[in-house]
Amino acid sequence: KCATAAIVLLAARAKTRRPDTGAPSKPHPSSLQHKPLRAAGSRSAPMAQEERELQVRALDGRSTAVTLAAAASVRDLKAALRGSFPPAQISNSFHLFLKGAKLRLEAEIGSLAIVKGEFIVLVPFTRKSAQPSPVAMPAEEQSANPPISQEVATGANSAWQDIMNDLSSIPNSTNADDALKDLYSSSTPCSGSYAEDGSAGKSPSTGCSRKRRKLCKENGNGSSDTPGVDGASKQPSMNKKSGFVRSAASSCHDKHPLGPAEMVEHLKNGLGKEGQIVHIEEIPCRRASYSELPRDLSEVMRKALESIGISRLYSHQSEAIQSSISGKHVVVATSTSSGKSLCYNIPVLESLSQDLMSCALYIFPTKALAQDQLRTIVEMKKAFHTDINVSIYDGDTPREDRLWIRDNARLLITNPDMLHVSVLPCHSQFQRILSNLRYIVIDEAHSYKGVFGCHTALILRRLKRICSNIYGCHPTFTFCTATSANPREHVMELAKLDNVGLIQNDGSPCGSKYFLLWNPPLHMKKEGGSQGSSVTRRSSPIVEVSYLFSEMVQHGLRCIAFCKTRKLCELVLSYTREILEVTGKELVDSICVYRAGYIAEDRRKIEADLFEGKLCGVAATNALELGIDVGHIDATLHLGFPGSVASLWQQAGRSGRRAKQSLAIYVAFEGPLDQYFMKSPDKLFGKPIEHCQVDSHNPKVLGQHIACAAYEHPICLQYDENHFGSTLDSIVTTLKDKGFLVNNPSGPFSSTMWNYIGPEKNPSQTVSIRAIEHDKYKVIDKLNNRLLEEIEESKAFFQVYEGAIYMHQGVNYLVEEFDLSSRTAFCRKVDVKYYTKTRDYTDINVLGGDFAYLPACKTNHLKTTAQANSCKVSTKWFGFHRICKSSSKILDTVELRLPPYSYDSEAVWIRIPRSAKLAVEERKLEFRGGSHAASHTLLNILPLHMMCGASDLGTECVNPHETRGMPERILLYDKHPGGIGLATQVKKLFGELLLAALELVSACSCASASGCPNCIQSLTCSEYNEVLDKEAAILILKGVIEHDRSYFEVKEASDRS
Repeated sequence: KCATAAIVLLAARAKTRRPDTGAPSKPHPSSLQHKPLRAAGSRSAPMAQEERELQVRALDGRSTAVTLAAAASVRDLKAALRGSFPPAQISNSFHLFLKGAKLRLEAEIGSLAIVKGEFIVLVPFTRKSAQPSPVAMPAEEQSANPPISQEVATGANSAWQDIMNDLSSIPNSTNADDALKDLYSSSTPCSGSYAEDGSAGKSPSTGCSRKRRKLCKENGNGSSDTPGVDGASKQPSMNKKSGFVRSAASSCHDKHPLGPAEMVEHLKNGLGKEGQIVHIEEIPCRRASYSELPRDLSEVMRKALESIGISRLYSHQSEAIQSSISGKHVVVATSTSSGKSLCYNIPVLESLSQDLMSCALYIFPTKALAQDQLRTIVEMKKAFHTDINVSIYDGDTPREDRLWIRDNARLLITNPDMLHVSVLPCHSQFQRILSNLRYIVIDEAHSYKGVFGCHTALILRRLKRICSNIYGCHPTFTFCTATSANPREHVMELAKLDNVGLIQNDGSPCGSKYFLLWNPPLHMKKEGGSQGSSVTRRSSPIVEVSYLFSEMVQHGLRCIAFCKTRKLCELVLSYTREILEVTGKELVDSICVYRAGYIAEDRRKIEADLFEGKLCGVAATNALELGIDVGHIDATLHLGFPGSVASLWQQAGRSGRRAKQSLAIYVAFEGPLDQYFMKSPDKLFGKPIEHCQVDSHNPKVLGQHIACAAYEHPICLQYDENHFGSTLDSIVTTLKDKGFLVNNPSGPFSSTMWNYIGPEKNPSQTVSIRAIEHDKYKVIDKLNNRLLEEIEESKAFFQVYEGAIYMHQGVNYLVEEFDLSSRTAFCRKVDVKYYTKTRDYTDINVLGGDFAYLPACKTNHLKTTAQANSCKVSTKWFGFHRICKSSSKILDTVELRLPPYSYDSEAVWIRIPRSAKLAVEERKLEFRGGSHAASHTLLNILPLHMMCGASDLGTECVNPHETRGMPERILLYDKHPGGIGLATQVKKLFGELLLAALELVSACSCASASGCPNCIQSLTCSEYNEVLDKEAAILILKGVIEHDRSYFEVKEASDRS
């Protein structure tokens, strides 16, 4: 049996000091000590300098002190204990353990590496019959001390260190045994319930399974040279915060309400006392600037506003309302929570109340925003005597309600997806609304960028075309957006408008905000067993965020903890609830997760609970980054950089309403990007907000939407060029050649009229505007057959597979059955102390690419041997790890057999010449890091040369644990299934991109080998920028450029001859 699990119980019960004050606490009854023993024959006082006093503790908590001569042996110690220590007398057969490893009987007491505060553990055993052995050994050792391999001993030592660090802060209380239950199943590699044991009903005390025995070997692979101890290792000099429970026990138990400023001081003196707070940016408050109600508002509207407490407006609201009423297109670019919704609700309700036929269309990027706005408008319209029908028309709208909505709604709330697949193809059913359309409101306009923005821009062109060409309607546009570098230019391109008024002087009040940069502390950690080197690693940022989250909730600060993935949200919730079980049990149910994937009913309930104050906090993905009204939020936590400065500020802006103070804390991962910002805060707070890019001229996407437009109403080259641009004629010709369009032989414009005759009944059904997947996997709770979630096919195998721990609202479920044919995962609730993580890789296989250098195409750009080809992007899952929550150690590795997920796309690539690779290797640099960095640099400079977003293109990111060979190339691929023509555009620019990339990385002044976000680090790197080499990237870029130049010089010389 594993002795380490027993040591946990002893160590926890033996703790007699409070971690927070250091004052002695009332001893636990089981920790009462016996009087010190002096072994027979030990030396007298004059020789005290050659004696040692040893603390020995039993599993029931009793302890004693034994004084022995330094020259005495462990055998003498056992004899002394048998003489007068009751636990040794009751069980005459016992082992003695130090630091998790059994002591040898011949070891001298003076050779034991025991420091003050450490103790020897007495663990009884039942004698077994001696096994035949070819080696002669003492009788006692032969029967009770089977040989321990160095690997197992090292594993025990590693477990001991983790246990002692975890237990060093457990307080003495009646709840100590509850903490022990957690430790039993989470802190020792050879104890606790695994999925296999749990399902069979086995108890942890039944011993280690075969897999557990294997784990002990895998967790340590060295031996110790410490005298007298099998597998013991020296303690690191730096305190190691390796365990989750240790921090939970030492965290704050107080629940006194704190404001944001008080919380900063509280964190400095408490949770952040190890120097985690590396920077505090204090953002000053802003006073409100008010204006009177616009003069053009009717008396009815004025009285209605007064009835809901609005007698004056912020200056930007008044300006926006006045412009909208005057029929001008406007974009309001002010801060989060600045009251932007009034900027469009007031003029819209004014128009609809005065003209009983007029209608309005609200377009939101998400369903959650639509629901939020519906609540707001319903509250506002109660103040009006005229009943205005307001309805949501999206994918969640019941089909039986849609006819009534089309016939009666005057304010229709929808999204670009529904416009694309329902409203525009069936526009005659919406004739009443479209022919009387007075306003079009587009909120959260900054979310329309990249490919999604490209699709939305063309949908809006189709909408304007239908309104003007068929229904003779020219609505006024009102846009609202977060702060961006180019709000006016962005929305003008988005909706193809000639003039838009920009309103960005924010008149709303803003309280001061404390923005903390939090870097998890460094601690010494042993890698590679006892013979391995000691390295410094940072504590888990997931755990750090969890403690911060619990602090906020305990002290009355309503909080959103932003995480980049669904799995991280669930882990943060799970960890935070474990902490609150100790520090504030009544608060455990006051936090939850908000993310995509949950069924609509669950999402609506969370939104309502958050708005009504029933929840104190949520762990959320960027689903809460947009402006859903969730009531007052005091603090935001940010687990890692979210991908853009604009997103970071948008998230941080969720806290602090009106003039109230707020707090934001950015917690860093260990990767180069986060560490760069931790070391250079000025680079973060001085970094400009990114531009929003929209390319409405992408030929492939434009062709798709022109086919859709022709289905809605015949294309007229003479008039529709105003909507779709000067390339309309050539695209129509291409669609005609493909059999999608046919010329209309009759009518006044017969030569320029084109009808849709394509193979699809409704072409919009085949055009996905944001890669929405229709094939989804269902997750079912076996206990009640409840549907927990539907997961997109591309994400499903990261979360569900046989043996997976699937997390839902912080609750662990074990996936027991996984039916691929029906796409269903069946799971049940379990209580385990580990989580699972897939082992996977993604390959980009170029199809039809010629590995010889090809002549460059005729172009006005630099010649290049880069090629653009079709490619297949395939993700394969080959196994998963079980990972201990407390220590983040891999407990087990299991193989998986799952079908790959693949999609066809397009890639542009260029070979790295052999000479460049040799140059890198001669300087002892990392070739994989160099090619990875060179690819990142191209991604970073690409938006300066063509319209695309950061998420539109990807590259081959190097996994630090990958052992397979990597193609020697620089490659960029289109991340959208089917591709949208970006690779072809990049190919034409590739020569210039290489030169610009070399100039960028060479000129960057950063000194780190892993570069910085201004050169070789990518904000969207799937491997967190872990394998990068700046110097190698420069050599590779130079080598590729020189090889291209030489190739074309030789070719031109050959052509001349």
